[in-house]
Amino acid sequence: MLATHYYATGPALDLEVYLQPVTDDLLFIGHPLFARGGPSYVRRYEAGRLTQTLEKPPRAGRFVADLWRTLRWVDGRWDLFIAGDPLLAIAGLWLRRRRRVRRLVLYSIDYSPRRFSNPVLNRVYHRIDRLAAQHADVVWNVSAAIGAARRARDGRAAAAPQVVVPLGTYFDRIPRSSSAPSVPRLAFLGHLLEKQGLQLVIEALPSIRRRLPAVTLLVLGDGPYRGALERQSANLGVAKAVEFAGFIDDHREVERRLAGCTLGLAPYVPDPDSFSRFADPGKIKTYLACGLPVILTDVPPIALLVEERGAGRIVPYEPAALAETIIDYLSDPQRLERARAAAMELGAEYAWDRVFGAAFLSSAPYLR
Repeated sequence: MLATHYYATGPALDLEVYLQPVTDDLLFIGHPLFARGGPSYVRRYEAGRLTQTLEKPPRAGRFVADLWRTLRWVDGRWDLFIAGDPLLAIAGLWLRRRRRVRRLVLYSIDYSPRRFSNPVLNRVYHRIDRLAAQHADVVWNVSAAIGAARRARDGRAAAAPQVVVPLGTYFDRIPRSSSAPSVPRLAFLGHLLEKQGLQLVIEALPSIRRRLPAVTLLVLGDGPYRGALERQSANLGVAKAVEFAGFIDDHREVERRLAGCTLGLAPYVPDPDSFSRFADPGKIKTYLACGLPVILTDVPPIALLVEERGAGRIVPYEPAALAETIIDYLSDPQRLERARAAAMELGAEYAWDRVFGAAFLSSAPYLR
């Protein structure tokens, strides 16, 4: 069984898709990450066929309610409980103690030393995370940085075995072109928050367009910082060159639109407490799978690998450096094509079937 908090999409939902045809019995429980993010629900699959569904609206005190609902919705006995976050891993620990679950995996999709600005909430979060990470049978981390951060936090405290399970993509379904588009188009995918750094791209865009006037920017995503970004585009005189496409629910359409772009951008703001320092941003994998070389700051752990493999470049968080790197790629078709080929080659390594297959193989000694 698999339980998670969700926001639109996420790797736990991709794991649900992967597990359906390869399990005799699968129970999936989802709870909204935010109060207005949708219902809590349960789906049951037997031999890959959906046999049961149930939905309930969010409740007051919803995180406690999520734990309670998870425990109530688990019937019978299960070989494996995969928890998509530390809070739901507590439910898994209780079920294992009651012998209703045989083994428990904590699937750590993100981590931050300063998860909440409220210090009391932050301490509670870390106590829950420490309890789950120490008592699960195995921990899946989307990056090695999460395991290192926990070791720094917990010292020599006993911990479950750690396995790196990076984010993936549906690589084989993506419609990639054989060469870069004739009209250069930059792409940004993600939640529009200041820490994502899109403001740096917009600041660099006027100097890019002075050298290469045809360059435009596609923004896929929405968020509370969108208004400020739209005003910045207007103030810098590049509003007509920036398309704010908003949030697109269909990820196939996201992939189709990205595949028609030239470069993928991920200029995260350098911040020692940023989630992205410990995360494995899904958009970078999507850029690679779509054949887009990635220009990014040295914030997420994958940045160095992208540059080492020739699939993109690390740049400092400076508009001039970002602009110059973009212009270098767009002014040199041969360099761009080499980087596109390298991006696709690296992206193929993160196909979901390969990622989850390797995760279960690496975890097998701890789940017997």
